[in-house]
Amino acid sequence: MNMKLIIRITLLMLTASATHATLSDTDRYVALLADMLERKAIGDHELVQIIENAEQGQVINPISRDRADICVSDFIDHAVAQKWVEDTELDPQQVAKWAQENLVEQERIRKKRKQVQQDTKQPWKKLPPERLSAGNKHTCAVKMDGMVKCWEKNDYGQCDVPSDLGVVRSISSDDASTCAVKSAGPVKCWGYNVHQQCDVPTDLGVVQSLSAGAYYTCAVKADGMAKCWGDNEFGQCDVPSDLGVVQSVSAGGFHSCAVNADGMARCWGWNKYGQSNVPSDLGVVQSLSAGHLFSCAVKADGRAKCWGDNDSRQSDVPSDLGLVQSISAGGNHACAVKADGMVKCWSRDYYGESKVPSNLGVVQSVSTGAYHSCVVKVDGTVECWGNNEFGQRNVPKGLIISND
Repeated sequence: MNMKLIIRITLLMLTASATHATLSDTDRYVALLADMLERKAIGDHELVQIIENAEQGQVINPISRDRADICVSDFIDHAVAQKWVEDTELDPQQVAKWAQENLVEQERIRKKRKQVQQDTKQPWKKLPPERLSAGNKHTCAVKMDGMVKCWEKNDYGQCDVPSDLGVVRSISSDDASTCAVKSAGPVKCWGYNVHQQCDVPTDLGVVQSLSAGAYYTCAVKADGMAKCWGDNEFGQCDVPSDLGVVQSVSAGGFHSCAVNADGMARCWGWNKYGQSNVPSDLGVVQSLSAGHLFSCAVKADGRAKCWGDNDSRQSDVPSDLGLVQSISAGGNHACAVKADGMVKCWSRDYYGESKVPSNLGVVQSVSTGAYHSCVVKVDGTVECWGNNEFGQRNVPKGLIISND
């Protein structure tokens, strides 16, 4: 049982801004979570999701997954936490420390995000899990039933989805390997493994998200800390000791980038082309994407900005791009989903990877590979364009996925 998570959600609930519940409601709710976790009726991942909802002031029924009538009153009272101390023999001083750290951190992040929203008049959006990932010579997707499908170049087994993988939440493909976050939160990787990028660390535990780079992999753990493993020739796996809690992480060619709790971007690893030099005027970002030798981000105001290698004009954001919902940096090109749901890509376009089909229409998301691009359309179908030397854009017939 992950008691620290149980304590954290207890404290979050005790400080939520609701007005019609009693202490016993909270007590029963937390006891229910603990019991379900112990019986494996829910996993650490589900508990993390419940915590995320609690951080937004929403108390979720773990049985129905719908919003419950259970709320907590507007008080700061650690009686329930104290009860857990007594029942579990946890150190009271440690729980008190968690309580104080939790209150301070949540209030700091809340104020920061509120200020960003006021400054930019843009809503703070949580990105959906990655359900489509274009790699180098292969592509993978999470189908409507949660099962993974990968296609074409399979020289290292990167398309051989493990038979015991089961339902997954998200997928990430790199040069010749694939990683997935399973429904309960653990990670499984397969394919090319010369640099041990598929050897998931035994201490990784449950993760919120992951990103597969060139021969290495990064993940955001349940506690919000980033961890990378695999090839580390350029320090791309050396997560800065002062990085702290992050919202997301992106593994690129030989560098990594993350968005910290304050919404600020931080990159590390190879920097020959300035791909790890975050622009001083970037400010708070909504999201970022590390490409092969360049990086891109969606700023708080919805504008896109890229930096690093520009040999293929991949860092030259089109002046007419406007506001964007998301951005994806690939091998030598970048694509973005604009505010109206339309896609725009840019680069020198060696293989047509930046030539968006004229009849594409509105999409849910976009993913850029080495020299091909793929999108999830509004009806859940997938369409790809660009290099097809290995069949990486030959979408399997009948494939339907969703970003919900």
